[in-house]
Amino acid sequence: MLLLGERPAYVDQLTDRLKKLATKLFEDLPKGEAITLKGTNDLYSLESSENLFIVQYGNLSGYHQDQLALYYEAGDLIGLTECYQLPSLRVAVEDHADVVQYSANTILRYVNETKERQAIWNSYLITLMTIFQDAFGRNHLSSTQPSTGFLNFEPGQVIINQGDDAHDVFTILQGKADVFVDEVKVGEVLTDEIFGAMAVFTGEQRSATVKAVEHCTVLAVPQEEFITLIKSHPQTTMTLIENMARQIKALNSQIQ
Repeated sequence: MLLLGERPAYVDQLTDRLKKLATKLFEDLPKGEAITLKGTNDLYSLESSENLFIVQYGNLSGYHQDQLALYYEAGDLIGLTECYQLPSLRVAVEDHADVVQYSANTILRYVNETKERQAIWNSYLITLMTIFQDAFGRNHLSSTQPSTGFLNFEPGQVIINQGDDAHDVFTILQGKADVFVDEVKVGEVLTDEIFGAMAVFTGEQRSATVKAVEHCTVLAVPQEEFITLIKSHPQTTMTLIENMARQIKALNSQIQ
């Protein structure tokens, strides 16, 4: 999972530990039912609290009192607090998500079958609790920007407009878009590419218009959140540099 907001390095170490524990814990888990969840603002308003889900692919978010708190990632287990009927984050599914579904009883029986699994399970739960305890202890949720989130665009719709003020950085999670300067196409933005960062960093107005070519799911991240993200996830910086290099190369080819 990816928690939003500024956080110390040890929190990322905890989330990495959680991933490793989950991988080890569920490596022998019997095959569950692979399903695709439809887009919804509240997963458990549609699903039984007796169902648990292991994320395979897709955009799922956790909300606390309508405030975006985290993004779920592949390998994350969703639904533990629901199955125990405890206060829970509201889980939203953007567009669709591929998951493996299990009954809560199946998971709980499995993790208690051997002492080794019980030990890993206890470590998993303690690590998960520590992550959330730390987030709440640092008032993480109160500082999360509510404007961060997923946006949908149909073919031809403008994602960003040349000349507008820049406040957000964007990533296309699904689909592709074309880039125009003075109504002349100068490039394209593909899935997983970051765009709109230059104007945010320089404080200038948008230098280009970006239009969806096909249905696009876009993640919008406010400037402050994006700066926090590149500080805590160096790979994001590398992706940004690669995207910019590709765009510069495309512009050079247009000039030649």
